Amino acid sequence: ATIAIAIVARPLLPYKAISSNSNMKSSLILAASALCSSYSTTAFVSSFSTINGVATHSRKDTNTKLNMFFASEATEDATSKESMDVKLTPLDGSETSVINAAKFMVDAFWLQSPQQLIDGGGDPSTISDATKASLTNIQADDLLSKYGERMGRRKLDALIVVASDGSSDTKSLSADDILGLVTIEVRLLNSYDLLSADESEFRLTQAVASLGPKQRREYKDASVLDIARELLPPEVTAVCSLSNLCTSPKARRMGIAAKLCSEAERLAKDELNFDEIYLRVESENSAAKRLYEDKLGYKCKFEANSVALRVDAERGGFVEIDSDIVVMSKKL
Repeated sequence: ATIAIAIVARPLLPYKAISSNSNMKSSLILAASALCSSYSTTAFVSSFSTINGVATHSRKDTNTKLNMFFASEATEDATSKESMDVKLTPLDGSETSVINAAKFMVDAFWLQSPQQLIDGGGDPSTISDATKASLTNIQADDLLSKYGERMGRRKLDALIVVASDGSSDTKSLSADDILGLVTIEVRLLNSYDLLSADESEFRLTQAVASLGPKQRREYKDASVLDIARELLPPEVTAVCSLSNLCTSPKARRMGIAAKLCSEAERLAKDELNFDEIYLRVESENSAAKRLYEDKLGYKCKFEANSVALRVDAERGGFVEIDSDIVVMSKKL
């Protein structure tokens, strides 16, 4: 069946309409999307690579390989009404767990964010089940490519951390059991933005491939930090980034976003051996900026003009808009 996938365009490129075939494994959510929807979609953010190796097609008939990369947007204010005890758990990367995370992101973030992320300001209650299924499929496809199980070790570490109330078995959490979510990803940072996973991996692979046979063997098991430090230009560095922060509407202003950020910071330092963590946020997202700067201690590294993603309710996908972004970091 033909279904839409969404994708990432290079910064400042014109509007792109994209559609393709998807070979997602069977699940009720994806099957519903495949049966109910065949939409053109559009895409976003700072990158130029693939989503599961699919070549996308633009309205200008140019073939471009793209990848979706979501900016970090907090959905709770810096001040909390009350605190909630939650259990924070990294997902195992199984297909079911990642699809549930995708469903949660669509319901809690894309359709019910205080920032209003529906293009044109549409009413979330009017979004059809078919549109929700299409959005979930797009989001799941992206998350599976970055955080799902794969053969062999990832070059770039990435994981999803979810918050729950602790009453459910973390191995069988449904989307309804999730109270909040954040992702942690190793990426390359240049002078104007965080690069996508695919672009980061491509640059690292090319840097090693350009060496002679003996030198390539020396870097076979080298860390991303070492490869970036020794083989890439000085303005390109390997960093750990926090992204996709969102909380359930029923659990906002209870300190969950702050707890997820703290856990992401702990994992970045203790498990991934980074002494600094980065994120990017839209300049106009005042609530997120207050959380990061005033409560969590992040500081602005630089500002840039980029693009941001919004829900295209008519097509069941996403559309890019021009947006100023702030890249922040925090010493760990």
